[in-house]
Amino acid sequence: MLWGVDGPQFLVDYVVAVAVALTVALSVRWLTGWRTRGRAPGVTALAYLTDRTVLACQVAAAALRRAGVLRVGELSTLVATGPPPARSGPLVRAVHAAVRQPQTWAAVLADPGVNQVLRRLVARLLRDGWLLTRWQRRRIALAALPLFGVAAVGILRLAESALLSRDVGGPASVVGLLLACGATLLGGWRLCDVPETGATARRLLRRTRRTHADLDPQHRPVWRERGAGELLTAMALYGPRPLLAVDPTFADLVGVPDESPRPPTPRQLARRERRGALRR
Repeated sequence: MLWGVDGPQFLVDYVVAVAVALTVALSVRWLTGWRTRGRAPGVTALAYLTDRTVLACQVAAAALRRAGVLRVGELSTLVATGPPPARSGPLVRAVHAAVRQPQTWAAVLADPGVNQVLRRLVARLLRDGWLLTRWQRRRIALAALPLFGVAAVGILRLAESALLSRDVGGPASVVGLLLACGATLLGGWRLCDVPETGATARRLLRRTRRTHADLDPQHRPVWRERGAGELLTAMALYGPRPLLAVDPTFADLVGVPDESPRPPTPRQLARRERRGALRR
């Protein structure tokens, strides 16, 4: 029997070891990337932190649209109708440059100038600490390995008892150890999945969402009473859905999925009527 420890005592020691390993993993995750520098991210940078490239470009295009310098052309294209707004960010200017001639949304996303600005944006977020570098993400994932080591000890204990027919305690101890091993493996697997955003960036997003909780689409804000800045902020924090309420045609063109329920087809209506008649 592994170490000659009885079942209940081994289970207590196992839980303590899991708590220590979990504390180490969470501490490394929290401390890595906690320090940032430079100014706070702007609206397009917040959009990138929320949902990466596509959302950042959608916010930039929406800024041009709300400024009245971007219209929908023929064959589902976008075309600029005037200069970009004053003090526009680099990504807004890059999207504007891409649509000086009629372009589809896919062509805008593939535009070399837009991608160059996006690479600079990512480099700045990495430099300032809002995004984690590859080495930082690897360090966070490695910090979760002790959990797998502890789980391996518990599995070895169970395997030894099964193969050598040795007593490891009562049924409660065996079931408890089995559940604890499964939970440890699951927790280690979850902690190995490291997000690209650092802990400070996630806290910033949560804090900003609390500040602008009234812009949450779940609260159904009346966008006609709000300005373009609030619309762009809502998109950057909560995704592109607010654009559907303001400009559904443009939102569909830039790839915003319409999640509203569709009206039932005649076949579905007939099926519902038959079901209602059968219930009667």
